[in-house]
Amino acid sequence: MMIRGIRRGLAFFLLALASTLSQSAEMQWDANSYLRIPVKLGSDTRLVMPEPFDDAWEHDEEVSATLLDPRTLIIRPRTARVEQRLTLRGRQSGTLFLARVSSALPYTPLVVVQAPAPSGRALTDAVSEPTVTSLLKAMMLGTAPPGFRVDKSSRVLLDLAPYRVVAEQLWQSSRQAGVIARLHSTLPRRPIALVPANIQIRIAQLGTLRAMAADDYELGPDLGSTHIYLVYAR
Repeated sequence: MMIRGIRRGLAFFLLALASTLSQSAEMQWDANSYLRIPVKLGSDTRLVMPEPFDDAWEHDEEVSATLLDPRTLIIRPRTARVEQRLTLRGRQSGTLFLARVSSALPYTPLVVVQAPAPSGRALTDAVSEPTVTSLLKAMMLGTAPPGFRVDKSSRVLLDLAPYRVVAEQLWQSSRQAGVIARLHSTLPRRPIALVPANIQIRIAQLGTLRAMAADDYELGPDLGSTHIYLVYAR
C-alpha cells in the first residue's frame, strides 16, 4: 500500500513538472528586439537570466519584483493591465538586456533567457565594428575596441531635475560613438531611480542613441552619482 502511495505521489510530481515545463518559454537575447515577458494578475512569472543582473523598471508601482536567487526574478503584477519596459544589465558580462513586460502576451509562468550565442558572422563583425552590447561592455571595462579614438570631454549633456549628466570621455569610430558620463542626482537627499527609457540624451552629430547602461540604477543619500554609458550609431 505504501509503495502504491509513493508511486502515485511520484506520478503526480512528474505530471506537475511536465505541466510547468510545457508552460515555460525559452528565448535568446539577440540585442535587436525586446525580450517578451508575459504577466497575469494573481500569478507569478519567474524570469531566469543567464547571469546575475541589475534591473530598472519603467513603472515600479505596476509590479512587485523580488529576487528568488541572483539569476531569478519573480514578477507579480499589481494591476490587470500591465505594459512597460524593463532594463537588465548582466553584472558579469555587462550585457544590456531590454525587455517588455505585458499582460497582453500569452501567459507562461517561467521565462528562461539564454545568453547571446556567438556566430562566425558576429566574430567577424567584432573585429571591424563591435555590437551595441559589446561596445557598452568595452566602455564599462575601459578598453577601447580597435579603430576607436578616445577623447576627454567635460560637456554638460543634460541638466534637468532630478539628473545632471556631464560627459567624461568620447569614443568614436567611423560608424559608432560611445560616451562615458557621470550622472549626478540634483536631489541628493531623496532616492532617485535611473530609468534608461526616461533619459533621452540626443547628440545629432553622433547619430541615433541605441542603448544606455549604468553602474548603479538607484541614487540616494549614500550614492549621489554614477557612471552611465551611451552608445550612438550613424
